[in-house]
Formats: sequence, C-alpha cells, structure tokens
Amino acid sequence: MKFYVPYDRSGQTSTVQSFAQWKFRVTEQLTLNTGFHYLRVNDNGSDSFEPRFSARYQFNENNTMTLGYGLHSQMQAVSIYNTTLLTDDLHTTQPNKNLGLNKAHHFVAGYERNLNKWLYLKSEFYYQSLFNIAISPDSGSTMSTLNSTEGINFGKLVNDGVGRNYGAEVTLEQFTHNNMYFLLSASLYNSEYRAQDKVWRNTQFNTGHALAFTAGKEFKVGKTDKNKQLGINLRMIYTGGMRRTPIDLEASMAKGETVTIDSKAFSEQNKDYLRFDVRISLRTNHAKSTSTLSLDLLNATNYKNVYGQYFEPESGSIRTIHQVPLLPVLSYKLEF
Repeated sequence: MKFYVPYDRSGQTSTVQSFAQWKFRVTEQLTLNTGFHYLRVNDNGSDSFEPRFSARYQFNENNTMTLGYGLHSQMQAVSIYNTTLLTDDLHTTQPNKNLGLNKAHHFVAGYERNLNKWLYLKSEFYYQSLFNIAISPDSGSTMSTLNSTEGINFGKLVNDGVGRNYGAEVTLEQFTHNNMYFLLSASLYNSEYRAQDKVWRNTQFNTGHALAFTAGKEFKVGKTDKNKQLGINLRMIYTGGMRRTPIDLEASMAKGETVTIDSKAFSEQNKDYLRFDVRISLRTNHAKSTSTLSLDLLNATNYKNVYGQYFEPESGSIRTIHQVPLLPVLSYKLEF
C-alpha cells in the first residue's frame, strides 16, 4: 500500500549576495553614499541588481537632513519555492520553483537634531512602492504573500501583485546620562496591497499606529567596596490591532471548520495591542567575575492581547485566542 501526500513543502535552497558602497564628501556639509546590492536565488536563477543612494546635509553640529532611495528585494519562503502538488493522476509538480523575488522601491526623507549633549531627536517620512509580489493567479483571489507569516501555500503563485506602505516616525532618545537612558518612538502609517481581485485592501499588518518606549536606570546599592548596582528597566509597546478576515459562521457550521469571507479580507481589526515588560536586576562586580541576578516580568500587567479567532465545531461559535499572559522569568548569570 502506498500513501500519497497532496502537498509537500520540504526542501532547501541557497542564495548569493554581494554589495559595494562608495562614500563621497562633496563639501563640509554634504555627504553622498551610493552603492548597489545583488541577490540571487541559486535554485531558479531569480536575481536582483539593486541601486542604493543617500544624501546627508549637515546644516550645523545640531541639525541634519537626509534623503535616500533604494531598490530592495526579498526571496520567498523556502517552503513556497518547494511546494510540491500531487495531480489527479498521482504525478507531482512544483509550480513555484521559478517564482521571482518580491521587490520594492524605498524612498525616505529625514531630519535629525541634537537637543543637547545627550538628547537626540529624529523624524522620518517614507514611502514604499512594492511590486512583483507573489499572489494567487485565481480570478478574484485576495491571497498575497505580503500577508504571509509562515510561508504556507497550497497552490501556484505568480508575480503579479503590488502593495504600498507610507508613514511618518518620530524618535526621541536620551543616551545614558546620570545612569539613566530612554528611547521613545511613535509612528503613523498605512499598509495596503492589491491581489488578483484588483481591489486595494489593508494588509494583515496595517495596524495604523505604533508607540514604543524603553527606559532604564541604575542605582548603586550597599557598601561602596561591594560595587553593586540595582537596575530597573521598562519596555512598553502599544500598537493598533492586527487585521483579520471575518469568519462566515453559517458556512463554518455547515463545513465543521473555520471558513472565512475572503471577499472581505482583512477588513476587521483586533483590539489594540499593549504590553509592558519590567526587568529588575542586581549586578555585582567581583575581583575576577561579575554576577547578575534578574527578574523579568513579561506582559507585567497581564493584558489580554488577541492573537486571532477560529470556529469551534463543538460549541458552534467563534472563539478568540489570546497571546501569552503574565510570564515571570528568574535568571542568574555569572561572567568571568
């Protein structure tokens, strides 16, 4: 007796990459960086020659403006290249073996300012035009690899998709000063794609906004000759929720498994994502070694972040999956 697997994604591949860079200081204020990057997927010969360019103009020691452009490419997941389909007559085929690279034109403009010796401000505006994106060739399909997180694919793909990302980001950073540092960044953005149905839609990752804050401070504790330092660190991440495709409850009940409404791909959004991580550490410097005892509280507020939804046949209802709850991690490190 023989067993046949209709889908197989095992295999391997290899790439070759090279780059060159040239830096030219035109004047005391203006610096140009040019170069190229080359990427080749050896198994199918897909390659990309990518020019890169940036200009940096420093008005004075505290104010700088930057401009940049680059062509960037990305190979598909190895599992997509090696997808093997079993035909009705029990022959195998690899429809994606010669699939090309996803590509994008990146444009960015930025402004940097040193507010003082240890405080730094940076703002950026960017636009990314994505093309040659691998999508399903089926008429009306909303499938695009721009929404893929695990490289899973059960069919033939073609490089006919497009996408666009654009937004602005502001970063405020304090370098270590008085044994304290912090990094605050905020961004607003939009991320869309177009597949075989020719409709512009939100990508799965179009959360719309993001805010991240990291800070830490060290305190000397105990006797001076013991050289002990207590560290307190905080990290906060706040973003809009990931996008999801709504579930067709009636169709799911009839089929006994999750059935989504693909014509409304990524039209719904999970609630906002919020996570606080706290780290408390005690570092002791010995004569010939350093020891660190630390306690990490991951998702310290035990906030219930949504991972996704699915249809549960037993109850006939749609259930929500949440991400990792509060997770304490105690560790000890000894360095010689």
